[in-house]
Amino acid sequence: MKILDRYILRSFLTFVGWAFLGFLILFYVVDVVENVDKFIDKGAGLIDVIYYYMAYTPFVLVLVSPIALLLAANFVCGSLSRHREIVAVRSGTISTLRAGLPIIAVGLLWSVGIMLFGELVLPRTNALHERIKEERINQRRAQTTRVRNLLYLGEDGNVYSVGSLDPQRARGTDILIVSFGADDRVSRMIRAREARYERGRWTLYDGHIYSFGNDSAAEYTRFTEKTLPLRETPEDLAKRRANPDEMGFFELRKFISRVQRAGGDPIRERTDLLMKVSFPFINFIILLFGVPLALRVRRSGFVMGFAQSLTIGFLYFGAIRIGQVLGYNGTLSPFLAATMGNIIFGSAGLVLFVSMRE
Repeated sequence: MKILDRYILRSFLTFVGWAFLGFLILFYVVDVVENVDKFIDKGAGLIDVIYYYMAYTPFVLVLVSPIALLLAANFVCGSLSRHREIVAVRSGTISTLRAGLPIIAVGLLWSVGIMLFGELVLPRTNALHERIKEERINQRRAQTTRVRNLLYLGEDGNVYSVGSLDPQRARGTDILIVSFGADDRVSRMIRAREARYERGRWTLYDGHIYSFGNDSAAEYTRFTEKTLPLRETPEDLAKRRANPDEMGFFELRKFISRVQRAGGDPIRERTDLLMKVSFPFINFIILLFGVPLALRVRRSGFVMGFAQSLTIGFLYFGAIRIGQVLGYNGTLSPFLAATMGNIIFGSAGLVLFVSMRE
C-alpha cells in the first residue's frame, strides 16, 4: 500500500468515526426529546431506557452508515483541495480519481461487512430491542387493533396464517396451519373457520385436516372443535408476527419457502429478502457516485460538503423506499424493487467515474 493510500485512508476512517459519533448523538437527543413524555407516562426506568437505546444502536449504525461514509469522503476530498494536497498528487503523475480509489475500495469492503453484520448481529439486536420496547417500556399493554393477513412461524416449525385476528376479543378467523415433515414437505394442513383463546389455550372450530403421506395421498378429517397446542397468546401473535427485520437471510428464505409451500404469496417478505442483499451495497455505490462528484467540486467547504452528502443520501433513501413500496404492492418485481435505487445511483456513479479525466 502506498504512502498516499495510507494517508487518505487514515483521514477517511477518522472522519467516518466522527461522523458516526455525531449522527448517534443527534439521533439520541432527538429521539429522547420526542419520547421522554412516553417514557415518563409508562413508568419506564432509566436502566430500561438505556437498554432500549443500546439494543437500537446497531440498527441506527447500519441506517446512517451510507451517509456517514459519503460525508467523510466529502470532507477528505475537500481537505485535500483546500490544502492544495491534490495539486501535489497530480504533480506526481497520479490522477485525482486514483487518489479516491482507496475510499471506494473501503466502501466495497464495508458493504460486505455490513451484510455479515446484518446476518449475524442485527436480527438478534432488533428482536431484543422490540422485546425491551414491549416488555419494559410499554409494559406489555394489550394490542387492541385488529390484525389482518397475519403470518407467523411458530417454535414448532409450523406456519400459521390468520385472515383476521382480534386480540381484544381473543379470536381469529380464516385459520390455516401448515406442518412440515423431515424432508421439509407439507405433511399436514389444518383449515378452520374460527379460533378462540380461552382459559390459556386455543380452540379451533369448524375445520378440516388434510394429512399427506410419502405417496402424496391425502387423508381427510373433519372436526367441529379441536384444541390447538399453541402457547402464544393473541397479544403475542399480534406483536410477534413474522418480522423480516428480526430474521437473517437464510431464516427469512426458509420462512418464505414454507409460506409458498402452504399456498401463500409472501411478496413483501420476498422483497425484504432481496433488500437484505441490496441494501448493504448502498455503502459502496454511494461512494462510487459521491467520490467523483466531490473531486469535481474542489472548492466546496465543509458546509457545502455536508449539504451535498445529506441531499444525495436522502435522494438515495427515497429511491430505495419508493422501490420497496412498489415491491410490496406488486407493481414491481421483488428483484427490481429491491435494486431500483442501486441501479439508478450505480449507473450514475459509473458514468461519473468513467467520464472523470485529468
